[in-house]
Amino acid sequence: MERKTQSGYLVLADISGYTSYVAQTEIEHADMALSYLLETIVEKIGGLLTIGQLEGDAVFAYAEEGQLKEGKSLLELIDQTYLAFREKALALYAGATCPCRACKALPTLDLKFMVHHGEFLLQRVAGITHLLGTDVNLIHRLAKNRVTESTGWKGYALFTGQVMEHMGHSKDNFFKQSESYEHLGDVDVYCRDMHVRYKEMKAS
Repeated sequence: MERKTQSGYLVLADISGYTSYVAQTEIEHADMALSYLLETIVEKIGGLLTIGQLEGDAVFAYAEEGQLKEGKSLLELIDQTYLAFREKALALYAGATCPCRACKALPTLDLKFMVHHGEFLLQRVAGITHLLGTDVNLIHRLAKNRVTESTGWKGYALFTGQVMEHMGHSKDNFFKQSESYEHLGDVDVYCRDMHVRYKEMKAS
């Protein structure tokens, strides 16, 4: 069966602090809280993009070329997803009726986004769709970056130069740096502090 290479947007929404949260808290309450947060992410992102896969502490989604009318809608989706995530985490924390570590540590969780535009193959096996390709590998590798090390940000949106150019969005007011990955080379990325965006959205 012939598979056709497609192009489009690739988005990975990854919960920051997940590993330490699970390791240091009661697994039953931690699992419940994380399920609520992942459901919130899926609900928001799934309204515009196609959910490709749930990956433990992350949601991978994509939009085939032409599925999004303009790049601005993707930026708005990221803003609204982050807002919903923070509001849900705070609501779970405020509504907790037990003193367990999992409930107390909810505010330590944050959300980061990796956004790229590239090519991929859709592989369907036993009714399940998987994405394959170098650009798919890249967006997952981008989750391991030096943004927090460079800026101190835990919640942020990272855009590759390729997706910024495809969206036609200005790179002004974005923090820029270069990431390097074996077999993939150097990648210019443009980042936005989502804590600042959260405050701006709440103020408006």
